Amino acid sequence: MVASLAQSAISTLFVPDTDSIVSFNIPPNSDDINFYATTPDWYQYTAIGFGTSMSDALILVLYPSEDGKGVTVSPRRSTGNTEPVHAPETKVTVHMSAVNDNSDMIVNATCHGCQAFTKVGSAAPMMFAVGPDLDLKSDDLAAEIRRHVAYAKFNINLLKATGPGGISSAISGSASASGSDTILNSGELHQDSNTAATAHGIVYGIATLAVAPFDSLVAGAMGSRWAWMHGITATVYFAFVIGAFVPGVMISREHVATQQYRTPHQVLGLIAFAVLTIMFLWGIALSWIKRSAKQRGQEPPESTRLLAIIHRWTCRLIWVLTLVNIGLGLKLSEQKTVFLLAYIAVALGLLVIIVPVYFCMWRFTKKKKEKEEAGHEMYTIYDHNYR
Repeated sequence: MVASLAQSAISTLFVPDTDSIVSFNIPPNSDDINFYATTPDWYQYTAIGFGTSMSDALILVLYPSEDGKGVTVSPRRSTGNTEPVHAPETKVTVHMSAVNDNSDMIVNATCHGCQAFTKVGSAAPMMFAVGPDLDLKSDDLAAEIRRHVAYAKFNINLLKATGPGGISSAISGSASASGSDTILNSGELHQDSNTAATAHGIVYGIATLAVAPFDSLVAGAMGSRWAWMHGITATVYFAFVIGAFVPGVMISREHVATQQYRTPHQVLGLIAFAVLTIMFLWGIALSWIKRSAKQRGQEPPESTRLLAIIHRWTCRLIWVLTLVNIGLGLKLSEQKTVFLLAYIAVALGLLVIIVPVYFCMWRFTKKKKEKEEAGHEMYTIYDHNYR
């Protein structure tokens, strides 16, 4: 769709890649901005921002209403590269909105007092963005939205758009370059990727599904004579956990729902990280105590056996909790159900393999210990008879 050229006091933006068009009208002797937009509803939202950056900008976020027949226009403010929050002090009057048979959101509205957020000139700075391919139908002006998948900054001639009349609801036609004042070509619409979120998920997955079980197997199979190998694998495991934790904290700041660190995924993740840090230092301390005793030609204190058992089983419990937490993370990030089911299958498959292996290791260690104790007892008897 494109604005009709019969109405001269408008300026029009056309985004071919998203098949979106936005027209503006600046009424004289007023601080309002009239706008008309048509954009596909297969994006979670379409956003129109005033200014050169998201920091303290006014952003109009458009998404289908709860009944799927109209359009919700949510005025929002952002403090930076974070999810913008609803700004109730900014009022928007929607004159007409609909979702047509082509799945296009159409809205004709007036943003009151919005000229204060932009420069009404021949090159007024503005922003455009679309959200991910996620469903959002809501009348809530504060509905949660995800990070945009594409964005652009552009300048538009709002002097040309200055004049009476608003924007006619009869604006219609086929979008074309000739009917638009500003066109965002493919190179100007930047595809966005959430690198931190991707790194968080991948590193967390490797740490939990590969490094952690391998470290546990090393700890159980190598015995005290090869404890240094467990030290290496445990350090690698802890390094992976830190590598996943840092980007997780970074992306938490971007979304309203996660900024307070109160979601189940975050709470469980923080607990797991804190306890795992304690267990890592605990393991270092145990290793130092045993090594010191050995250097003095003494047996380690009897309490180290209980401390080692606590260390071992706490680490195993944390590993199970992180398996669960990855699923919570996939749910929080609104991943498709097929990915969540695939992860559950992988996690359960890993447990099916690991648990019997742990059991066999436990049986082997137990028999070995019983054999050693029996041999020690025989030696004691023979030594007594010899004396």
